[in-house]
Amino acid sequence: MKTNLKRACTIGLSALTTLCLAGGYVMADAAGIVPGSISGISRIYREGSIAALNPQRSVRKVGKQTVASVAHKDINASQAQELIDNFMSSLPQGVKAGVLIATTAGKEVASANASDALTPASTLKTLVGYAASVTFPSQETLKTTVKMEKSSSDSTSAALTLVGGGDILLGSGANDAQHVNGRAGLATLADQTVQALQSRGITQVSLQYDDSLFNHDSLSEIENASSPVNQGYTNLMETSSMAVDEARNWYGQPPANPDGEGPWYPQRYANPAASTAETFAQALTNRGIKLTNENIPQVSASESAFDIAQVESAPLGQIIQLMLTNSDNSLAQLLGRLLALRTGHDNTHAGASDAVVSVLKQHGISTDGLVMADTSGLGDGSAITPQLLAQVQSAYLNTAGLTWNAAVGMPISHYNGTLLNRAFNAETNGLVRAKTGSLEGVRSLAGNVVRTNGGALIFVVIVNGESAIQALPAMNTFVDGLVTL
Repeated sequence: MKTNLKRACTIGLSALTTLCLAGGYVMADAAGIVPGSISGISRIYREGSIAALNPQRSVRKVGKQTVASVAHKDINASQAQELIDNFMSSLPQGVKAGVLIATTAGKEVASANASDALTPASTLKTLVGYAASVTFPSQETLKTTVKMEKSSSDSTSAALTLVGGGDILLGSGANDAQHVNGRAGLATLADQTVQALQSRGITQVSLQYDDSLFNHDSLSEIENASSPVNQGYTNLMETSSMAVDEARNWYGQPPANPDGEGPWYPQRYANPAASTAETFAQALTNRGIKLTNENIPQVSASESAFDIAQVESAPLGQIIQLMLTNSDNSLAQLLGRLLALRTGHDNTHAGASDAVVSVLKQHGISTDGLVMADTSGLGDGSAITPQLLAQVQSAYLNTAGLTWNAAVGMPISHYNGTLLNRAFNAETNGLVRAKTGSLEGVRSLAGNVVRTNGGALIFVVIVNGESAIQALPAMNTFVDGLVTL
């Protein structure tokens, strides 16, 4: 193969590797995700394909042998250990690190402190992505519903309840089929509601909202970005059964791409469910429906109430992808709470962590050393071993189609998400798919690498300590070295 074609076929194979190893290539091919020439890559937003790559040369032209070699070419163990040793010796004083290099099957090749439990930061989200992927059907959606009480003596009025079903990515406008954030729109829900009301001759309504899905168990005020006690901590919203754009207040300047992170961290609205109900109420008023109550109470609908309108979120598979690509704490929290409900654990934040651990164990993943303070990686007290993170990465690549959404949701070096601006060498760009982690005193990275010499590998690196941020150059150099192993 000519040098330029070989390099061209290698660029973007971090995505192709994931697809092939996870048994997802057939699905991707059938969905039209992988047609075209490899001279470039582009993010696409068709159903099921957010954060996936679109290599522009037909994958079929790469050939089965090339695809197979991505997964199976041996890693030189001595070179791998030398790379780790060099990394460890270049770290700033006072930090502790755990590092591991493994085959795509999860077999450890080289390591340092791989069994030590360290603070993972957002690499913990890979556990949530795995648990959610193997628990929920990828096409399952979250429903936001309007219920109406049975008719009273006044046939021109009705009592409505807006019921949250877990969708915190609602849009204020019409349904947006091109994005995950805003897939379900309150304007569309209002249109459906007005149509149902008009068909019954109803011109005025009272409105209440039902935010009981998560048992009103929210974050502490210190963590809660919607709380007045919070001091500028804006990257995690209050637990809620519904929200418009995760309750973010962009002050009239939202990002052009609703699925992007935006140029800055905005403040969050207090009480996202109440804010959602107010937005919906305004949409009804704009459509000629009179509201008879000025304040909108939080009350559940009666058992006799019936559905008159409903909108559905993007499929959970796409939400999992978005959570990992953007390292979205609110979505990680949401998925944990949904897991607790689905698996029968307590409907609390503690129950969410318990649910993730339970799913890991059920699927044969050792949880030795694991402590989950939450499901986002933000809370104090979480601990995880590099060995466990590597197990999850291997499971991403070897659990057939179940984990495809989590596998392709991880960012790609110099391409998207939290790896978009990572300072890797040019040769590394496009070849690393990994989840980042960043807290005060913590830097971490866990994912897979397509090697320029052929084959692929799994890697994990965690650095803890006051000087952890100073380890970033060494981490980047380490990852650059993985590409050429």
